[in-house]
Amino acid sequence: MLILLWTSCDDKDKFDFNQHNKVAVTTLQMTGVTKNDATLNGRVNTNNGETLTQVGICYATHQKPTVNNEKVLKTGDLDTGAFTLYAQNLKPATTYYFRAFATNKNGTAYGDPLSFTTQSGYVAKLETQSASSITRITAELGGKISDDGGYPVISKGVCYSNISSFPTISNDKVSVDTQSTSFKVNLTKLKAGTIYYARAYATSSVGTGYGQVVSFTTLPPIVASGISTAAVSSVTYSSASVGGTVLDDNGSTVTARGICYSNSNTTPSVSSGTILNIGSGTGSFSGQLTGLVVNTSYYVRAFATNSAGTAYGPVVSFKTSMPDLPSNVSTATPYNVTMTSAYTGGYIGSAGGGTISAKGVVYSSSNSLPSLTNGTRVSGGSGTGNFSLILSGLQQNTTYYVRSYATNEAGTTYGNVYTFKTLLPSLPSSLSTYGAVSITPGSAYVSGYIGSAGGGIISASGIVYSSSTSNPTIGNSTSVTLGSSIGSIAATLTGLSAGTSYYARVYATNEAGTAYGNLISFTTTRYTAPTGVTTYQVGNTGSTYVTFSGDIATDGGSTLTERGFVYSTSSNPTLSSGTKTTVSGSSVGYFSKSVTGFNKYTTYYVRAYATNAYGTTYGSSAAFYTY
Repeated sequence: MLILLWTSCDDKDKFDFNQHNKVAVTTLQMTGVTKNDATLNGRVNTNNGETLTQVGICYATHQKPTVNNEKVLKTGDLDTGAFTLYAQNLKPATTYYFRAFATNKNGTAYGDPLSFTTQSGYVAKLETQSASSITRITAELGGKISDDGGYPVISKGVCYSNISSFPTISNDKVSVDTQSTSFKVNLTKLKAGTIYYARAYATSSVGTGYGQVVSFTTLPPIVASGISTAAVSSVTYSSASVGGTVLDDNGSTVTARGICYSNSNTTPSVSSGTILNIGSGTGSFSGQLTGLVVNTSYYVRAFATNSAGTAYGPVVSFKTSMPDLPSNVSTATPYNVTMTSAYTGGYIGSAGGGTISAKGVVYSSSNSLPSLTNGTRVSGGSGTGNFSLILSGLQQNTTYYVRSYATNEAGTTYGNVYTFKTLLPSLPSSLSTYGAVSITPGSAYVSGYIGSAGGGIISASGIVYSSSTSNPTIGNSTSVTLGSSIGSIAATLTGLSAGTSYYARVYATNEAGTAYGNLISFTTTRYTAPTGVTTYQVGNTGSTYVTFSGDIATDGGSTLTERGFVYSTSSNPTLSSGTKTTVSGSSVGYFSKSVTGFNKYTTYYVRAYATNAYGTTYGSSAAFYTY
């Protein structure tokens, strides 16, 4: 017997995982799941005296997964105790079974299988990039997949149409074969001078998702091309030699060509500058500008006109005799940008041989190349060298373009352009929603307070409420707009349903968005029979007449259909057991009536009553005696 007992204990110490699964490993409930991932848990209860070689969780779509199926393994110290692992790349809307396991040299032990279902996926979400590199017949567009919806993308690209403003993959499309979430395509064989609508798409097993629609217009039938403006030469105080070249008339004869120039317009044209006509057709041409103004900057460019219109070469500038323009003009990077201000400045390296009469910066929120004529100027004094200054009175959350400038006798030179964006204000703050009062079956009075505009301007404020969502917003609930300032706000919410729970809170919107106060809830009262009916002691008692009076506190939420008094020689008269006398009207409050036809020397009992659609309410019984 002692030998058998010793042998039994020894077998237990050499515990075989394959024979005692439930003792060795426990599968714990998962603690998180998305459409493609799950957080799984397990616990190793014993190593049974042998070193663990593998610990993990196996999973599959059938009910009894093993280590031969998909699995995630614990790394590091393999020992007893609870552990958490993460399964990834799961299929959406799929039920998986999982169980914890542990392996030693004797075999593998499993916990009991548990299951979870991944969240449902959806079609891919995309952004469509604006068209670029647009010609008469081509354009470059692109897209970016921001969310594949949980399913592998089978195909992607751009669909487009010049007929439908919401193109789909049933219209024209260009697909791309790339694993990247961002992609570009070239649309070809487009119609010139035509508006096209396009959007990126991505198709998975559950359908096709689309980006936003962008539109672009292909270029019209083209004018002459290959136009160049020759460098200006032989510049004097009043003249200069100019010229240009027209390489291709693109099938439409060039009927006029030459040079247009101006000392005020940096991009002169045949309508905004002075014209020097120099023949017709293609090829090179040259001419002489005369009668120019001394010490003046001029802008010239070649032009060629055919039936499609006028095309221009690049602008070439020159200056009649005088000092050079200022040079080495640079703009300081904007810094310390706030909602309404920014610091910047610049550097003027050379006066060009003249005298710097003005320097500073020009900025604009609408022109990407601000100048002294189309931007706001902030002066930095005169002379060369460094300068710094502050831009103030800016609009919040606005992109600005800024560059330095320097002016001498020859004109103005501009530095490089920097862009910066002023800051947004913070959301409105210190919003409080007070408890609802004066609650009736159809209305409630709700008030609150807005403490701060967050540094911006309150564009709208009010109260949002709903009986269907406990998180009312201006997008999913009924809203009452009450103004555009901070401070106290209040409103009576009307049109409510009786006996219904509502959620409400104060909101305020500024440039940064919408903020909400604390959430309150209230329940509208239900409609009832009239309440608070009172019978007053009978007055003006005569031998055959008396005056009855009473009071009604509320109509129970429903209009009174009848009010009056019932009386009888019995102590508690009712409409069915007594004599009634009605009092005209349907209002609550005090009412009375003189009644005749009583027997002398008789004790009567009277009660006031009020009736609405939900019933009749009586006052207490009052006794009186006729003489």
